[in-house]
Amino acid sequence: MEGSIDDRYAGDDAWREWFEVCAVERCGRTSAERLRPQISSAMYSRLARYGIGREETHGEDPVAFFDAYFKLKGSREKDKPLKRYFAYRVKTEGLRLRDFVCGTLFGAFSGRIHDIVVDWVAALKGWKPHTLRDGDGRRRIVWEGAGEEDVASLERAGAAEEADFLDVAPVREEIEKALASTAAKIKVEKWKVALLLYATAQDVSLTEAAVLEGLGTGKSRAYALREKTVSRMRQELGSAEGVGSPLFGRILLEVCEEAIPGEVRAKMGVAQ
Repeated sequence: MEGSIDDRYAGDDAWREWFEVCAVERCGRTSAERLRPQISSAMYSRLARYGIGREETHGEDPVAFFDAYFKLKGSREKDKPLKRYFAYRVKTEGLRLRDFVCGTLFGAFSGRIHDIVVDWVAALKGWKPHTLRDGDGRRRIVWEGAGEEDVASLERAGAAEEADFLDVAPVREEIEKALASTAAKIKVEKWKVALLLYATAQDVSLTEAAVLEGLGTGKSRAYALREKTVSRMRQELGSAEGVGSPLFGRILLEVCEEAIPGEVRAKMGVAQ
């Protein structure tokens, strides 16, 4: 069985070096040898969730794509390269580097790895991703340019994941317990833990008035609280069956949405 992201963590020294230079290949040999397997494993694992195997990458280096993403992308909130923005957050918010890497970068239900691999799929296949909201307000990706066989393959991959959870009741119970335990340990109401996870998964900015009003806190505190929440939830769900699958993520999203008070959901524009 493949180990967790925490098990494969390259180490603080390696990731600090990565933040200081432009690419893994520019890191020292020791750091590069530690970083490469963690990054490539996360990239290939997420790619497989779309039913795309390694052979379909035609030898493209996943680590090179990962580095390029961070060098070329600006953050969603700052007009600066994403890697510089993340380094700034790690420093100013006093985050543990391990928590940031394993959660914000590679987290199963809120990691930036999701966005990176969506871009990788687009580059590999020549498809254009569009994010849409379905009837119940949840986001999903529609691939423009994908042929009928491609769409069928994506649907089969999704169906295979769903077959692993024919009975979702135990999964929901596991998530409910993790939410309650996280809330108790970080001393925050359970529904606020759910709100932070829901906003993160749905790409809702923590600076939105409805989110800050719901949390009853300012921007800096909201970001710090999210990191604590994601880190704690990752620990609580570390051994849960299928925790890294998109289906698990969807169930988690449903549980979180249900936990958020109706008036807060309404202010966020979430379908009732």
